[in-house]
Amino acid sequence: MASPDSDLIYHHFSTVAARYNDLRTTDPEPVDLMARRLVGLPAVTAADVGCGTGRYAVELMRRLGDRLFVHFIDCNEDMLEQVRLSLSGLGVTRFGTSQSRAELLPLPNGSLDYMLTFNAVHHFDLVPFLHEAARTLRPGGLLFIYTRFRSHNERGIWGRYFPRFTEKETRLHEEEDLVRAISSAPGLEVRDVTHFGFCRAASLGYLLERVRNNHYSTFCFYEPAELARAAEGFEVNLRADYHDPETIEWVDENVMFTVERL
Repeated sequence: MASPDSDLIYHHFSTVAARYNDLRTTDPEPVDLMARRLVGLPAVTAADVGCGTGRYAVELMRRLGDRLFVHFIDCNEDMLEQVRLSLSGLGVTRFGTSQSRAELLPLPNGSLDYMLTFNAVHHFDLVPFLHEAARTLRPGGLLFIYTRFRSHNERGIWGRYFPRFTEKETRLHEEEDLVRAISSAPGLEVRDVTHFGFCRAASLGYLLERVRNNHYSTFCFYEPAELARAAEGFEVNLRADYHDPETIEWVDENVMFTVERL
């Protein structure tokens, strides 16, 4: 079932698609983890679901080269166009793009060795998506879910300092929610949960610029005047705790679930 905010979210991602890669940080560590799990396989067919601009799968393709074919799947055509532009610029041809929701994947049964979804699972109707993952993965195939928890959100710089951020962002799961949902999907089993902590540093001006550029889809849940007031409050809150506005430091937390199709 589509979220009542789905049109709002679609518009947000269409608006930011062309500059999305500049707004977001792509960390190599989760890509390295996936690449290690693929050692020894001569050929891999994967799907990046809710791919956005495909940042993480593109990095995986850089590591694996012609061993890897990726189906890039997203409900937003503007994001998929950025995937095509990026990969064409790199001379990559072993990929396909499909505009589709995560809950109804345009892939045959058992056709995938791997599936990945990065910073996107909170946009999905979770249980139907997991059933689709179980359907499309071959036995022994792996699903990688990279996300953050509600508790991560609360501890992060946006949750701590940006007014009402945690109230607005209600889509995130906790670990027990994801484990429970995965366990309910026939044929899926959690094999590993890897936690990441990334030390960040930026200027106050840079952080405020990210707000103006709608760095997070969460910002689209604010009315324009409300967002402007929240940005002002964000600046006041940060200045109270950080004496040097050129050096704001924090830790971003993320987690990777490795799930096996039995």
